[in-house]
This record gives sequence, C-alpha cells and structure tokens, in this order.
Amino acid sequence: MAIYSIQNQWGGNTAPWNDRGVFVLGNRLSKKLVAIDISSEDNGKTLTGTITYETEGPIGFKASTISGVDENNYAVENSWGGTSGHDGGKWLIGSRGDQRVISLKATADADGNLNGQMTYTGEGEIGLKATLTPGNAYWVENSWGGSTGNAGGVMVLGTRATKAPVAFDLSSNDDGNTLDGTMTYNTEGHIGFKGTLNPLALNTYAVENSWGGTSGHDGGQMVIGARVDQKVVMLKVSSDDQGKTLTGDMQYTGEGNIGFVGNPQST
Repeated sequence: MAIYSIQNQWGGNTAPWNDRGVFVLGNRLSKKLVAIDISSEDNGKTLTGTITYETEGPIGFKASTISGVDENNYAVENSWGGTSGHDGGKWLIGSRGDQRVISLKATADADGNLNGQMTYTGEGEIGLKATLTPGNAYWVENSWGGSTGNAGGVMVLGTRATKAPVAFDLSSNDDGNTLDGTMTYNTEGHIGFKGTLNPLALNTYAVENSWGGTSGHDGGQMVIGARVDQKVVMLKVSSDDQGKTLTGDMQYTGEGNIGFVGNPQST
C-alpha cells in the first residue's frame, strides 16, 4: 500500500525522532515507491519533480492542492515517454494545518521504507523516516444540499494488511478530540474503537480497539477528516463490497450530517 507512518528529526543527527502522523504517497498496489524528489516554487501549492516505482525508471510528477480540503491533499499527474497528464491518484503530503510541504527527497530501503529529508514552509530542512504501514487509504467525496462529488479528502481508515474495514459507527462528545464507537473488519464482527487526536498531526488519531472483554489493542493511526478548522464528530459508514468502497454519513463540528463516499486510493 501507499501509507506511511512519519517521523521527523531536527537539531542534528543525534536529536530524537518525532512521530508526525501519516502520509499517503504513491497509488499502486503491486509496486512500491522507491524514490521521490519533489519541490515547490509557490509555497507548496504545487509540487513538481520525479518519483520512481520499483522495477521502473523515474517518471515526471506534478501535484496540485485540491480545493475544499486541507492543503496536504494533492491531485497527482505523472508523465513518461513524452506524454503527460496520467492520473497519479490523490496523495496526502504533509501533516500540519498551517504549513505546506515545499520539498521532499527520499529513497527506499529493502523493506520499502523511505529515508531522506523534507521541508515545510518557513523552516529549514528536517530529517524524514517514512515507514510503510498496512491499511486502507480512501479518496472521499461528500454531498450536501443536493450537491454531490464535493472533495472530502484522503482518509486512512483501517490498518490491517489483509482485511479492509466494512463499517464504522463513531461519534464524539468533545468536539472531535476523541472518537468512540465500533468498527468492523471484513469477515469479522464489531470491535470497539477509541481514537485520540494527535495534536501534532492534522486529523490523525491514535486508535485503540477492544474485543472479547479486552481493551487497549493497538489499532494504528487513522486519518479521519480533511479540514483544518473543523474536526469530525460523527462517522457512520458501511460497505457492501468487502471494504472496496465505504458509503454513509459524516459530520464536522458546527454542521449537520453530510454524505460520504470513499473509494480506494491504490490501483
């Protein structure tokens, strides 16, 4: 998959590594990303350069921020062989609400993890460790007031290598700082869900699951929501195709319910 748990380092090679959320880089199921070298000349509104998938040579990369969602969400186009405009999927590059990524240069080790450097607007270069992580990334579209197909952002829902989620029934009583309820993985019954917002990674929750009378099972990191100034306070979705798509409703703080359609972000 194309989901990475992110750590950054600043203050020298002996400084500690800091957990900084989740990125979604690449959109191919059968090929890992082995190199990325991108930068921006417009404060992160667009990112250009090259990426490389395993067994291939470098291909051209252009990413543009997507209107209506937080600016870590990018629509990607690739170019190769003299042709451009090939759909490269929707990526999640960055995890801050007030700064965009303006450079990212990394290469993969034998396990597919990316190591290198990155830069946010207004700062110097910082170290990057991106650990390939199992899970499911979805491009979400929202509907309201008779309008459909509105950009809802890239969300990471589910953290297992072999099972996709088929249901979520979550709500919050603290304006989205925590989300509680149940979720279901394909072929299983409901399990308990508790998500606690990471204050240093936009819309990213550390998840604990419970089942069989036991709690505190590590459920990984999920990205739930795609807005800077509003958190998710309700998510009720399900799937009738074994988790390939998720449909239902969600709610952000200060709003009513809106429709939710999630489609997978790897091909």
